[in-house]
Amino acid sequence: MDKLITETVALLLLFAAFPLVSLGATGGSAFVWWLGLLCLIAGGLLPVVTRYMDHSQDKPTDVGMEFDERTS
Repeated sequence: MDKLITETVALLLLFAAFPLVSLGATGGSAFVWWLGLLCLIAGGLLPVVTRYMDHSQDKPTDVGMEFDERTS
């Protein structure tokens, strides 16, 4: 799995976690609260998992104004 995709999924899980926990706590629904808590845990752990992924196939990219296609 690509690092960018994994970290995007983690961000989306964190965006979903806090409203779910809030709705579950105020609405009295234990299932929604647990779902929000699981989203929070998964969203927090996915970036840690990406540190241990195999990055040997990643291409290094050049950084700087001289390498940017948008500038002339």
